[in-house]
Amino acid sequence: MTENKSYLSLKEMQQVSLETVLELDSFLKEHGIPYMLCGGTMLGAARHKGFIPWDDDIDLMMMRDDYDRLVSLAPEIANMPNRKLVSAADGTFARDYARYVRMDYGKDEDDIAETDCPYLGLDIFPIDYIPDDQDLFLKQIKQRRPYLEMMVAYSSPFNAGSTFLKKQFRNVLRVVAKLYGPFNAARKSIGICSRYRNEPQHDIAIVCGMYGERERWPISECFPLVEVPFEGHMLPAPHGYVRYLSGIYGQNFMDLPPEDKRRPQHIRIWKL
Repeated sequence: MTENKSYLSLKEMQQVSLETVLELDSFLKEHGIPYMLCGGTMLGAARHKGFIPWDDDIDLMMMRDDYDRLVSLAPEIANMPNRKLVSAADGTFARDYARYVRMDYGKDEDDIAETDCPYLGLDIFPIDYIPDDQDLFLKQIKQRRPYLEMMVAYSSPFNAGSTFLKKQFRNVLRVVAKLYGPFNAARKSIGICSRYRNEPQHDIAIVCGMYGERERWPISECFPLVEVPFEGHMLPAPHGYVRYLSGIYGQNFMDLPPEDKRRPQHIRIWKL
């Protein structure tokens, strides 16, 4: 039900997300955990010096060892008012990445599945070493795919999908995911993604990301980190972010998309 709720505007959601990343930035720096902007957040920083105007969320990435250190600090974060770090590690989030959540801002229940995280949050993705052999990397992505489908289906609302067939497929997968165990799927995916963690390679990727082989880029383009402007603040980014963004979005990533593609796709958020 959505009655008697005052939903945040896009600008208000951006402001809450900005406040959240700034407090997480302080926490990570206090604990010596390096991180960087990624995906659409990095694109927004490069192209708009802040949010993509029609976007509201913030995505971060960090190396797998740093990610594991952050996950180990979940109990400390839980002691902060209305804050929590959810992940598969402690059975609080059935995905292969983590989410830093604000429990004082809720998602509308009509927009999410009852099994999904019901709070506003920032997604934090681990970066993994990947093999120099492209075929082995593609094999990784392919092996993860069925577990990804189960995780997505489990956290999707009933009848989610753009066509009748997609809705039915997703509904069937939800049943499969529940039978297999969503956290089993998450842990299986994490094992696949981190397969080469003890074998430093030339290239890295967010293997658990959404861009597949386009996530691949040289670790030499990552460190040392630089700071980039984001909504009047300076936040960390890979020094080779142009290479990173070109790989994901193409050489013309600084060009705006057609107007019909500039539509907010956010979930409705309200203050609890």
